[in-house]
Amino acid sequence: MKWSRYSKLFKSQKNGWLLYNSASNAFLTLEEKAVSVIQEIIKSPKTYDFSNAVNLYFQLRISGFLVEDTKDNDLFNILKMRRLLVGYATDTLTLTIAPTRKCNFACPYCYETNRTKSMMNDETIENLLKFIKMHKQARRVFFVWYGGEPLLAYKKIKQINAKIEELKIPYSAKMITNGYCLTSEICEELNDLHISDIQITIDGDRKTHNSRRFLIGGGKTFDRIINNIDTLLRSNYKGILHLRVNIDTRNSKQFANVYRFIQSKYDDETLKRIYIYPGFVHGKETTPDIACFFDYVKKGEFIAKLAKEEKISPLPIFPQSKYTACTLVQHNSYVVGPDGELYKCWHDVGEKDKVIGNIAFKNWNMALIAEGMISGNYLEDKKCEKCFFFPVCDGGCPKLRMLNNRDKKRRDHCSYFKNNLEELLEIYYEQKRDKSTVKS
Repeated sequence: MKWSRYSKLFKSQKNGWLLYNSASNAFLTLEEKAVSVIQEIIKSPKTYDFSNAVNLYFQLRISGFLVEDTKDNDLFNILKMRRLLVGYATDTLTLTIAPTRKCNFACPYCYETNRTKSMMNDETIENLLKFIKMHKQARRVFFVWYGGEPLLAYKKIKQINAKIEELKIPYSAKMITNGYCLTSEICEELNDLHISDIQITIDGDRKTHNSRRFLIGGGKTFDRIINNIDTLLRSNYKGILHLRVNIDTRNSKQFANVYRFIQSKYDDETLKRIYIYPGFVHGKETTPDIACFFDYVKKGEFIAKLAKEEKISPLPIFPQSKYTACTLVQHNSYVVGPDGELYKCWHDVGEKDKVIGNIAFKNWNMALIAEGMISGNYLEDKKCEKCFFFPVCDGGCPKLRMLNNRDKKRRDHCSYFKNNLEELLEIYYEQKRDKSTVKS
């Protein structure tokens, strides 16, 4: 019997002693008299006499704080197995499709530089259908409409959707759009396109947004996007709106402004369909003003401040186990460009040296595919294997990890919980306590 390496005991100045386990996600509050007992157990779990603390023993065992000698290593292997199964699964085919790389915006921080006007043609669409049919083990398909700006190719999206429906394969879709071209006609057709999730980005209030997300040539975009969001939410669209607020250190105060603006604008029923979250802008490695971007420590501090000082909820302040996989490390996942070229990262669209193949099944760059699948995978990282956060971390950005392994630099890819766990858990505890008090 031993004390799990995934257990953490700490004292909150305001809330007393708290105990958390990242493997089970158990989170307990402790009476002062129990703390000295637990501290003795931590020092010597094998020899501690539990005869006078039977209930505590069972609580610690059930919650995963006390485990068998091999349990932590067993758990690591089990989690690794599950995540490998997700990464190499063939029952789902995930395609992020950019029917065009053209965009009507000129955001200065955008990582996409190759903005050609190319549009997916009929031959490429037919090859796309053949590509889907070749994945015979896939029982369902998930699409992400991407760009450039996908709504500049809306007719192509409808054309592709009609062709896919003929295949009689279960599928669903998401769209990532700047929202500028989201007309009432398009809103009314989103359900028919199987789009259950649409992401729109704004960068702050009217003045801040218009200084950062402007049209090519400098035109303002804020009012039109907000009007289009109104149209979307009044339409027959049944899905969720993910409202991403792009944040860096220059506009960090704007998230709270946008959150309150949206909260005041819509009724409670409508707000259930809107999820507002911060999108941390990373920019390009060549960006001279690199100090304006958040590292993982600052991300955690920012989220804690939103929850504690701005009283914004819900926010991702409690760790959760993850079994998703990024396109780079997922076998059956691809990014499709308008010419049928394939990539393994959204950020690579338009970069010729990042192309890993073509939907016409030619020119496969197996070395590049393998580098992403292996070198970008945190399951091969010995530091991650011993990390307290492993059960609730997906390893961060696989692309950054792959690049670090390639050139031995130290790009940031750790979870923001790593340096901010205690504060975020305190906030979570207080939120749960306050809700419980209100109900009673």
